Amino acid sequence: MEINYKGFMREMIQRTPVTIGPDESFFEARKMIQDKGIRHLPVVDKKNKLVGIVTDRDIRQAGPSDATSLSVNEINYLLAKLKVSSFMTPKDKLITISPDTLVEEAVELMHDKKIGCIPVVEDGNLYGIFTETDALALLVDLFGIKQKGTRLTIALEDQPGELCTIFEVFKKQDVNVISITSPSFIVEGKRLTAIRIRTEKYETIVQDLEKAGFPVLSIGKWPAV
Repeated sequence: MEINYKGFMREMIQRTPVTIGPDESFFEARKMIQDKGIRHLPVVDKKNKLVGIVTDRDIRQAGPSDATSLSVNEINYLLAKLKVSSFMTPKDKLITISPDTLVEEAVELMHDKKIGCIPVVEDGNLYGIFTETDALALLVDLFGIKQKGTRLTIALEDQPGELCTIFEVFKKQDVNVISITSPSFIVEGKRLTAIRIRTEKYETIVQDLEKAGFPVLSIGKWPAV
């Protein structure tokens, strides 16, 4: 069986995001963001070429100030004339990625640049968008948070081969691993590793791990009840 999944953006992003044209009005953009419950609205031309993006923050900033002396009718008249192109962030100021960008690269960009959305562009066309909500959903999936089991936090020596011995314990106990996460920092020469296993009967597993020289620092059933 051929497995085609490679961890690229094209395999998991929103392929049909809500979009708006650059000549649409302020009111239309605000309505779409409010009605759809979204924070990022890509702006595309008639050929689906990305020309910019509008966020909920752009909408707030483009709206009238509380200190304005204009009447409601005057404000509404001006906003009705205000085009999306005049308050969007243009494409040349956006960070974009391709569908073949690795997911890790996209998440790193969002973290380092402190942005909540990255448009995915192919040949100038909008392919999709990747948002911070998508990134959080990805982490939930990678960590196996929705899967029932037990979370063991184990202290490992920071050297090659340590996980092999742990896997032997799991194999002996006929237990599958859901996920493994390990921060980059070292505590007293040990690397703390959180391992989720697909069982709630962990007592003999913990005993075997500690006999093998792997202190189990904490135990938690997941999802928590």
